[in-house]
Amino acid sequence: MSSSSSSHAMAMPSLASLGHTITEKLTRENFLVWKAQVLPHVRAAAMTGYLDGSIKEPAAVIVTEKDNAGKKEITEAPNPEHAIWVTQDQQVLTFLLASLSREVLMQVSNHTTAAGVWQALVESFSAQSRARQIQLHSAIGNARKGDLSAAAYFTKMKGLADELAAAGKPLDEDDVVSHIVEGLMHEPDYNGFVASISTRAITDQPIGLSEL
Repeated sequence: MSSSSSSHAMAMPSLASLGHTITEKLTRENFLVWKAQVLPHVRAAAMTGYLDGSIKEPAAVIVTEKDNAGKKEITEAPNPEHAIWVTQDQQVLTFLLASLSREVLMQVSNHTTAAGVWQALVESFSAQSRARQIQLHSAIGNARKGDLSAAAYFTKMKGLADELAAAGKPLDEDDVVSHIVEGLMHEPDYNGFVASISTRAITDQPIGLSEL
């Protein structure tokens, strides 16, 4: 057993943090939101290496060779580090599988390790994720208040911004405010409001989302 792997096993925190239920199970439409829920739990348990494969599976058997009166003897013994690795990997795997919808679970049911399942999911949804990021950028940039109430319009825009943040592409608060204000520019009832916000921006007193 190597000293590095031994110290890793001893440093491993409790697995209790993986016991939390993921409220949004993975479907074909919500990978970004699902990923944003799953990763913090795995990071909190210091188990990200089981997802990305950086914590390698140790050999299952320790082979020892010694010289006995000029004759080489080879013995094999179970590697306790392997048993620890399997236990921890299966904990992460169980956590992942419990957060998948039935249709997605069927796609990865042939994988037996956490890294195998994670890689299969990332490969399957990566193109969809990029397309969703582009779609969200376009949606927030072209949104208009229209027939929505002021509260509903603000909630819609904040929701788009939150989705972008979950996708790893957060917008600055100033940018979100700008998009919201741009969507009001063709609303006569909001001319005074838009002018007020624009004036504040020019005078270096920009308004934040909470104040908006």
